[in-house]
Amino acid sequence: MKIQIGLIVFALICIVSALSSKVDPLVLQNLHRSSRTNILLKFKNNNVKSAHARFDNLALTSRSAKLSILYNILKDQADSTQANVISLLQSQKNKNHQIYQLWMSNELILRNADAQTVELLSQQPDVDTIVGERIFPLAPVKTHELDPNEAVTPLAQWGVETVRADKVHEEGNTGEGIVVANIDTGVRYTHEALRNNYRGAVNNNNHNYAWYDPNLRSEIPNDSHGHGTHVMGTIVGSTNGIGIAPGATWMACKGCVPAGCYEFDLLICGNWIGCPTDLQGRNEDCSKAPNIVNNSWGGGVNDPFYDDIIEAWRRGNIAPLFVAGNSGTRCSTIESPGDRNGTITVGSTASTNELSTFSSVGPTTGGLMKPDIAAPGTSIVSASGSSDTGYATMSGTSMACPHVAGVAALLNKVKPGLTVDELLDALNAGAQAVSSGAKTCNNVRDDVYPNYHVGSGRLDALASVEYLQSKVKIN
Repeated sequence: MKIQIGLIVFALICIVSALSSKVDPLVLQNLHRSSRTNILLKFKNNNVKSAHARFDNLALTSRSAKLSILYNILKDQADSTQANVISLLQSQKNKNHQIYQLWMSNELILRNADAQTVELLSQQPDVDTIVGERIFPLAPVKTHELDPNEAVTPLAQWGVETVRADKVHEEGNTGEGIVVANIDTGVRYTHEALRNNYRGAVNNNNHNYAWYDPNLRSEIPNDSHGHGTHVMGTIVGSTNGIGIAPGATWMACKGCVPAGCYEFDLLICGNWIGCPTDLQGRNEDCSKAPNIVNNSWGGGVNDPFYDDIIEAWRRGNIAPLFVAGNSGTRCSTIESPGDRNGTITVGSTASTNELSTFSSVGPTTGGLMKPDIAAPGTSIVSASGSSDTGYATMSGTSMACPHVAGVAALLNKVKPGLTVDELLDALNAGAQAVSSGAKTCNNVRDDVYPNYHVGSGRLDALASVEYLQSKVKIN
């Protein structure tokens, strides 16, 4: 019997192979290893650009209107394009498929697809290509768990002090009322530094619109790695001087696990950020979208897979912050999506005010000036995922990016409705010089700004806030 089943599966894979003009080789490889795999369907007439053009022609001033109308335009487009394929898949209830519509990019994720289903989908005239799922490894991060006595301090941690976020706090601005999200390994939501400004309710266990796990559908925020907890602590942590914007509210989507970040989870999270749902992925409420989203992950170069998400976020005034990567200081080592147009990409500096030895450098392979800015990322103390009172030191551009996310919250507090371009302008205007390493990339020295090592320079919250305040007064 097993031999017969094996022959049937082999025959189906051979049929799919014959239709390989539509089917990604990775899908075929996965089906050789297992009887089922996850796939992404791309459609011939996705018309995302034309949907963006329709949105751009509207005179919208309210952020909530922008978010909901953008969702409606793109969702209607996806529903129309995908109707026949979704109907086909829904008719196969015995297959135990899981369908996820990506409304931002007009694509469709299908989990647990077998060879027969892949063959059937490849024959559909609306389907352009069928793509397999990749894994982006989490960048190695050196972690040092601190003794409780080491972590306790009434003062701001060195990164918070260096960017002068503590001076902004003294003026009464801690980012209160601004919502920041991360797409990461999750968050230990009961941590003492994070539980009081979590959007969900810690006490009555309501996590709708505050937490989403696209893979396991876990109903309670969790972090089996610690990376996401540390990142969120730097953004909004309220104890031991770790947080840049300790008054801001946080939410999170679990796009990564200890083994790495699965591409389809990242895509689903990107859509969820633009229009959050309940824990079951239903009852969308775009008004609950965050102002800022931190993405301390990446991999590869010049990869367009997140472009439509970045475009949608920007149209909804959701600031897309990405890491430069930890591939070292050779030229053209910036990782995707941080090397793509439209991102705010962050490099890392050390306490010596020099570029961190691991921080990736531009230009991008597409010729863009990246990173946009740099921030403290070496030996950063923040919340640990190991316990509710634990703290740890980590290093990486993953630690630098949340410094910028926190400052973005402070700037959004100064000017509600801040656009992504206005945010980047304020960040650049406040940036400070970094000690030169006498390095050059693409004929641009690292002591000339902007440059391919630290962009406009090292983050300075106070200078950026004062710059934006002056602009608001003028207007």
